[in-house]
Amino acid sequence: MRNSITKVATFALVAGAMILPAVPAAANTAATATTVATKAADEPYSIMKVGVKAPKTVKRGGKIRYRIDVLNTGPHQADYYWVGGKLPKGIVNGLRYNGPKGTQCEWDPTGFWCWGPWELEKGDTDWLDIQVTLKKGTRGTATAQLGALVYDIPIGMENMDKEEIDRIGGFKSWFYGKKVKTKIVR
Repeated sequence: MRNSITKVATFALVAGAMILPAVPAAANTAATATTVATKAADEPYSIMKVGVKAPKTVKRGGKIRYRIDVLNTGPHQADYYWVGGKLPKGIVNGLRYNGPKGTQCEWDPTGFWCWGPWELEKGDTDWLDIQVTLKKGTRGTATAQLGALVYDIPIGMENMDKEEIDRIGGFKSWFYGKKVKTKIVR
């Protein structure tokens, strides 16, 4: 009888040792699947390729013209996006802008932003020209951060109350931009 109990105990230990390593492997697989799903959820709906052109030098009190070109490389259309950004310090209050027909612009605490009445499909482009005038006393380098600001708004959330959107953490956003520097000369 003693032999039987020893055999059963040994069998239980061996069986337990074989089962336990399998559980962490299954847990790792589930964790990997969760990580992949989380990573996919964190990726933007629309990735923008941005090009910004600006002069290398400008005279004091002169004008700087920026050209922003935006290409939606996908994987989806961009429903809510803005073109613009942070303009350099030391400019006069007014500026000029030009964009596709229907483009509207405004200032906000983060910069100067423009939008159009359309969605940007994968493979489509948008553009914006901005002209600023430097104050006569501005010296050094005029630095601007320009590009496209893209928001991901999941289907069904476009008509939610602001309070409800804030409660669930808001919308994810991405800025695709470039820093451009223009040297101010005499």
